[in-house]
Amino acid sequence: MVYIDVNTKYSRTPHRTPHRTPHRTLYRMPRSTAQRSSVRARALEGVRTLISALSHSARGVERSTGVTNAQLFLLQQLAEAESLSVNDLAVRARTQQSTVSIVVARLVKAGLVTKRKSKQDGRIANVSLTPKGKRLLKHAPASPTAALLSAVEELSDRSARELAAGVHALIATLDLTPPEVNLLFEHAPARRSKPVRPTKTPNPPKRIR
Repeated sequence: MVYIDVNTKYSRTPHRTPHRTPHRTLYRMPRSTAQRSSVRARALEGVRTLISALSHSARGVERSTGVTNAQLFLLQQLAEAESLSVNDLAVRARTQQSTVSIVVARLVKAGLVTKRKSKQDGRIANVSLTPKGKRLLKHAPASPTAALLSAVEELSDRSARELAAGVHALIATLDLTPPEVNLLFEHAPARRSKPVRPTKTPNPPKRIR
């Protein structure tokens, strides 16, 4: 076949385009699905990072001081004042007074704090450090609980609302309930189970011959 170039008025053969081999089209995930997967991966990565860091610091506190993360936080709060009431400690820990009372009772038992009724109001119990508690704080690391509370306070209102909504949604999905002691890394003391005594098997009756 011959084509006529009307501009130069002479004939030429048509230019042949090189033959292209067909290629396979790879499957691409829909954009909306890919975005959802990316958001959940980032959320899971954040949860892993937070749990890992706090767990590592909590174990370090217990190894170096012999007290839990929450107990160290309360001790360090008491170091900033001569004495604090249980309610004052609860406000600083952002938790309930009954929760702090449980932790304070453990610190009293360990000889690290004292708990006495206020002279001005007998209904108020004041907590203060003992010499043993002050010695412990001299070589204690910074409390991760204090760092976490400070970080949450620095969040903007919008970020705090988003964090609360996301965490509560995750808790609801996992069907979790708040623990009795909800101070960070304050585990309840393990209950020692009573040893099971072996039951005596009755002697078989003697056979009469």
